[in-house]
Amino acid sequence: MSDRNQYYITTPIYYVNDRPHIGHVYSTTVADAVARFKRLRGLDVFFLTGTDEHAAKVADKAAENGVTAQEWADRNAEYFERTFNDLGTTHDDFIRTSQDRHKEGVTRYISQLMETGDVYLGEYEGWYDAGQEEYVPENKAREYEFKSPINGKPLVKKSEKNYFFKLSEYSDALLAHLEQQPDFIVPEARMNELVGRINEGLLDVPMSRTGAAGWGIPVPGDSEHTIYVWIDALFNYLTTVDTEDRRRFWPADVHLLAKDILWFHAAIWPAMLMALGKIPGNEWIRVPRQICSHSFWIAEG
Repeated sequence: MSDRNQYYITTPIYYVNDRPHIGHVYSTTVADAVARFKRLRGLDVFFLTGTDEHAAKVADKAAENGVTAQEWADRNAEYFERTFNDLGTTHDDFIRTSQDRHKEGVTRYISQLMETGDVYLGEYEGWYDAGQEEYVPENKAREYEFKSPINGKPLVKKSEKNYFFKLSEYSDALLAHLEQQPDFIVPEARMNELVGRINEGLLDVPMSRTGAAGWGIPVPGDSEHTIYVWIDALFNYLTTVDTEDRRRFWPADVHLLAKDILWFHAAIWPAMLMALGKIPGNEWIRVPRQICSHSFWIAEG
C-alpha cells in the first residue's frame, strides 16, 4: 500500500455518439463513492471523468443528424456534464478529448514515442470490429466466428498502412509487473484473463487510421494519419494531470472501467507508459497502481 497523501481515481471516458445511459452513471457513481470515502479519510483526492470524442462512430452519428462531428460532440458532452452535475458527483475535472490541453499532450507523447522507435510506420491487414473500433487478432476472430463478441455484427477485413506501437516488445515487462503486483487487476478472474492473453503472444498495435476527414488528432509530421481513438483516449488520464500543480497525483491509484475495455487499459496502456517512462525527463511517468474492472449493463437480455 502507498503511504502518499494523494489519491487519483478515474472513470473511463465516455463516447459522445449518444446521450449518457445507466452504464455511464453506474461507473461514475461508484468512482464518486470511492472519492468521497478517501476524502473523508483525509486524502488529497483527484477524481476524473469526461468524454471520448474522436471516434469514427461519433463522426458517423453527426453526419446522420446533419451536423459536424464537433457540434455533435459538444451537444452530447453537455448532456454528460449536466447528468453528472445533476447527480451531484464530486469529480474534480471533466476532460474532453477535443480540448486543446488534451490534443497538445497526446501530440507530445506520440512525438516522443516516434523518436524512440516505439511508434513506427507499417502495414496492417486484419479483422476490425467497427462497433468497438477495435482490431481483433486472427485467432480471436476465428474463435468468435468472425463476429463481434460484443454486438454480434460481422467483423470487417481491413488492409491499410498504419503507425504501430511496439506492444510486442513489452510482453516480459508486463508479465513481470503483473507478478510483482498481484492486485494490479481486480477481480482476480480479469487478471487471469489478461495473463492468458499475453501468454498467447503480443502483436504490435495499429495506432493510427486514415480517411478520418479531419476528426481526430493528426499523427505528428503526417497529417494523412489520425491517431486511433483508443490510443488518443487512454492518454486522457495523463494529459489531465500533466501540469505543475497536478503531477503529484500520478500514477493513478485506480482506473475504474467495464470488463470489455480491460485489454486497452491493462496491457496497451501500461506498455505505452513504460515506453514513455524510459525517456529522460519522464521518470515520473509510471504504470497505474490498480485497474478495477466491473461487469457491464446490457439491454434486451
